[in-house]
Order: sequence, then C-alpha cells, then structure tokens
Amino acid sequence: MSDSEHVREVRRDMVVVATGIALVLLSMWVPDRGYRQITGAILILGLLAYSVGLWAMSTESRSSHWGLIALGLFLLATPLAMDFPNGTTAAAIVSVAAGAIVTAAGALGLAAKQQAGPPLTRARQRV
Repeated sequence: MSDSEHVREVRRDMVVVATGIALVLLSMWVPDRGYRQITGAILILGLLAYSVGLWAMSTESRSSHWGLIALGLFLLATPLAMDFPNGTTAAAIVSVAAGAIVTAAGALGLAAKQQAGPPLTRARQRV
C-alpha cells in the first residue's frame, strides 16, 4: 500500500472515529422525549463506532471494512428496529446520518482494497 493510499485509509477511519465521538456526545443532547432506551442505544452505537473505527485504523484489513459496513447498516436500521416513537425524529436522523457515514467509509475502504488487487499481484507489477 502506498503512502497516499495509507493516508486516505487513515482519514476514512478517522471520520468513523469522529462519528463515534459525535454519537456519544449527541446522546446527551438529542431529544428523546423520555425514552431513555433511545439515548442508551445511540450511546452504545457511538462507542461501537469509535471502537470499530480504531480497529479499522490499526489493521487496515478487509474484515475491518466489512465490520464498518455491518455497523453502519445496523445504525441505519436502528430507528426501525427499535420503533422510535413520534417526537424522536432528531434521534432517528442522527442514527441514519451516522449509519450512512460509517457504511460509506467501509464501502470506500473495500473498493480501495479491491482496486489495489491482491498483494502478490502488486508485487509482480513493481518488478
């Protein structure tokens, strides 16, 4: 992996880490109309996004990108799965937006890995 590819990889993963931090902080301010399970879910998913972002940043593996996609899809589905009640639209928007960001970071990481090709092929190309 060249230095520019590595830098792009780390930047994508830093966006996921920042998204996780934002979710944790937003769990304190997102109006939940008394539904504490919504606040708890956003807090836990924020901690997961932060953790998976750090994992992806440290390994740069294909499995970490699949982990980002899975977490992002879970974030996207959270408002439906938890059946967010009326009046919690802000919480649903936060969850869906974070899910879109995390899913996009994972998909872009997978696309970059696939475009680079297997390591043996890249080594042969250099020779």
